Amino acid sequence: MKLVHDPIHGGIELDEFALRLLDTPEFQRLRRITQLGLAFLVYPSARHTRFEHSLGTFHLAKWICGHNPEIEEGAVYAALVHDLGHYPFSHTLEALYPRHEESTKWFIKHSEIGDVIKERYSLGEFLGLLKHPLVSGDIDADRMDYLVRDSYYTGVAYGLVDLERLVRALRYDGENLVIGKKGIMAAQSLLLARSMMYSTVYQHHTSKIAGAMLLKAVELEGLPYTEIRSMDEISLVARLRKGERREVRELIRGIEDRRLYKRVLYTSRDPGWAAVSELKGELEAEFGHLAIVDYPPKPKFEEKNAFVEVGGVLHRLSEVSPLVRSLVELKDTYWHWGVYAREDTVDEVGVFMRGAVGD
Repeated sequence: MKLVHDPIHGGIELDEFALRLLDTPEFQRLRRITQLGLAFLVYPSARHTRFEHSLGTFHLAKWICGHNPEIEEGAVYAALVHDLGHYPFSHTLEALYPRHEESTKWFIKHSEIGDVIKERYSLGEFLGLLKHPLVSGDIDADRMDYLVRDSYYTGVAYGLVDLERLVRALRYDGENLVIGKKGIMAAQSLLLARSMMYSTVYQHHTSKIAGAMLLKAVELEGLPYTEIRSMDEISLVARLRKGERREVRELIRGIEDRRLYKRVLYTSRDPGWAAVSELKGELEAEFGHLAIVDYPPKPKFEEKNAFVEVGGVLHRLSEVSPLVRSLVELKDTYWHWGVYAREDTVDEVGVFMRGAVGD
């Protein structure tokens, strides 16, 4: 048994099997994958990584299992390794490559960490546990850790969640983690924290612009999936710095020196993907890498679907909480898509767009 100190949860106990998993190259790679991608350009202390988040998720999963001993022990270890497949700068590159969950499965099947897992579980059984509601549910250990952790490291005051009350109120019914009546307020605070963090941190326009620039650099570099899935942020940045194309070197240098593109358009009005895709093609043809379209997926707020038990009857959280319903209705107002351009081409891109799509 080893004790690791964590600023969020205090002491995190790691048993021998957990340590075996941690000591693989695949897990150690997570030390070099920032949890919030390029958000440190806005929140300088947001340098925390997928490594400590994974430890926190493991800790919360064990805590929940302590109140629900019928949950399979393997789900706790699945919680520990659930983020193995993240690309450099976390979610930033998922617009170009398969979702990180697919890479996690690949690591488990084809690397050293899979050999460790096979000492105790069949790979088929373990891969199934990655979908366990403890790991990937509407209210799960992953979400509970990252909201509190991201709030702490960014310094914003929106991640105040009563984790102890929420954990104590969770009951596993064999299919779902169900929130007891006494945990409704804590569950509401979790969704409120998610809503506030989404608009102020996860969708901050500066980190979105930097992310769009990184995405464009990687796209121009033409890195294959088989290579990117095993890279960390050190190896990716080194590769882009030496890119054969001038545009790639220029983009990564702009990110590193914080000479970021400026907003030409930034709106929550959604014209639809077809119109945005057409605009993107026209801008690329006219300006190349100097103008970038950023059209992110809309937020889902899965927490609204969490089951709550009231009077022996199961309801969705959104059915029993007017606050949650309001937050869900507001979610699309936090979403924005944009067109960004290098500072010396902003006016030109703006004129072109007015001619292409009108005022």
